[in-house]
Amino acid sequence: MSNTQLLFLGLGLISILLLYYSIIIFIKAYRCKQIAEFALDTQAHDIIFNAAGFYKISFIGCRHIKIGSTTINLFHSQTNESIPLKVSFPNVVTRSNGVYGVEYWSFKISQPGTYTLKMEHITDVKSYQSQLLIKNLFSKPTNSQFLKIRIKEGLTILERISSIVGLVLGVNGLASGIMIGIFNLFDQV
Repeated sequence: MSNTQLLFLGLGLISILLLYYSIIIFIKAYRCKQIAEFALDTQAHDIIFNAAGFYKISFIGCRHIKIGSTTINLFHSQTNESIPLKVSFPNVVTRSNGVYGVEYWSFKISQPGTYTLKMEHITDVKSYQSQLLIKNLFSKPTNSQFLKIRIKEGLTILERISSIVGLVLGVNGLASGIMIGIFNLFDQV
């Protein structure tokens, strides 16, 4: 085997590892479990988390949302420890059983247990059925009384991006590395 063949076979093996890592993350994303789902209201909701980890809070029933002055508080029921919520960027639009949703907040919990979720000023929530901002400027918001809140296990944005980039690089590197290594394309030039 020539040095060129070894180089591109090595590229093929690295690409297989990238592909494996990306597929593992895609499987992890597919297996994320729903923890709770309830109507958008001002009642306090108790949620039981069986494991520590990374979670997402989504609005179900719309493709774009503006929350205005709406506040959401999540705290541990026994210790009253407040859990910091981060606004997800970008707001990923999901679809499950034909119903759209928008992932809006993310948070991490360090210990399992019962947590309480409380929302205030929910009348300021405006939901839209289009993701296009221009179209939303000229259309009326949909009725937000049909919106639901869903809490689900989630992936960080770094995991999402690395899985997509790894998949693209893995497929391209695998195809080019193995094909060039096997067929000696550079040795014939």
